[in-house]
Amino acid sequence: MSENLSRRVIVAYSLPAVAMALPTLPVYILLPTFYAENTTLGLTAIGVLLMTARFFDVFTDVVAGQICDRPVGPLGRRKGWMLLGGILLSPALIALFNPSSEAGAAWLFGWSMLLYLGWTLVQIPYTAWIVDLSPHYLERLHLSSYRELFGLLGLVLSAALPAVGVMLGQDDSQRMSSLAVITLIVGVASFSVMWRYVPEAEKISKAVEKIQWRTLLSNKMFLRLLAAWGVNGIANGLPAVLFPLFITEVLGVSADERPLFLLAYFLSAILAMPLVMWLGRYFSKHRLWCVSMLSAVFVFAWVPLLGAGDQGWFVVVCLLTGLALGADLALPPAIQADVVDWDRFRFRQERPAVYFAGASLTVKMALGLAVGISTGLLGLFGWDDTAGQTPGNQSVQTIFAMAMIYAWLPCLLKILAIVMVWNFPLGRLQHKGIQARLNSRTGALGNP
Repeated sequence: MSENLSRRVIVAYSLPAVAMALPTLPVYILLPTFYAENTTLGLTAIGVLLMTARFFDVFTDVVAGQICDRPVGPLGRRKGWMLLGGILLSPALIALFNPSSEAGAAWLFGWSMLLYLGWTLVQIPYTAWIVDLSPHYLERLHLSSYRELFGLLGLVLSAALPAVGVMLGQDDSQRMSSLAVITLIVGVASFSVMWRYVPEAEKISKAVEKIQWRTLLSNKMFLRLLAAWGVNGIANGLPAVLFPLFITEVLGVSADERPLFLLAYFLSAILAMPLVMWLGRYFSKHRLWCVSMLSAVFVFAWVPLLGAGDQGWFVVVCLLTGLALGADLALPPAIQADVVDWDRFRFRQERPAVYFAGASLTVKMALGLAVGISTGLLGLFGWDDTAGQTPGNQSVQTIFAMAMIYAWLPCLLKILAIVMVWNFPLGRLQHKGIQARLNSRTGALGNP
């Protein structure tokens, strides 16, 4: 399966992704409504508080990029920061998911900021760790794919656990509280396995002590990958934002049936991971990513032609685009790890966390832009927010415009990302040459 790492190490590295994904849907989707229904805060105030906390989250990415390549005493530069992040986010998650009826703005804002800070201190060193764990082109793809596979399993569990809570007779507050407790139990267990079996990075050079931002911005491969990553992120974010509207207005599907389509989508992405790893043996990562995006374009281009009664065809769309989602999650981080090696060779810098913080920042900005672009274009085409989400309340022209924003605009953006990445100058052979030069220069990878 891999070149040096055992399957046990790869799985142990990937396990914490389950716990990190478990609270994702509740935090990003359910939390505003939950606080509006269970506290004295109004929905508008909740939106402003969470948006402000998200701005703070973007700032923490920049800070984490600067500090998370430095070791935390004897704990190391990956495990140490992840442990610190876990210590911060654990009480924040419990507090956020268990507010009293009198919880106010300070409660929501303060605990949200602490949660985002802890989350970032876990996420940045965790994703950057694949650079330390293996120098091999294909093995890094395995690490990234397994991590994202376990993350998708966490998302599926995140959607399934509330349904189990309903079956057990739990109310909304009890379901949120149970999810927080389960997340922490899974987190402690998976982190313990990771701590035992996954090796920490070897001793690194002092080049990490001072980040040269000028040379970072001179790394054209990094900027090119980041641009494509961001454009593709917007392309994925637009249909994510408009999915409920498309399902209701175009297909005539009730809100209760929406999770079935999402389940098909995420399960398909899970099944894509072994396929991505197998194809990675024969194709360069960037070309494989391009082919995946192109396949999504071909499938999604037909979506605006669907109408009421075409739910079966839309399930096919969900399954096929879910395969592309798996590639979107696994391939860019693996390419990023190779770009870090180019940075080591060209600029003699040791800063993988900076690169992965840049990626995290780009993804978050892309999702934010997707929300702004989709809602702005809907308003431009005359979407009536007061008409509700019942089929027939919007004009035919407005619904078709929404379908175009949902499908055709993402297709155009993905084509732009493909153009950016198709001739990316860092494939398997180029990376092998960089590794050989690094080894000949230092005698040990990672000490530029």
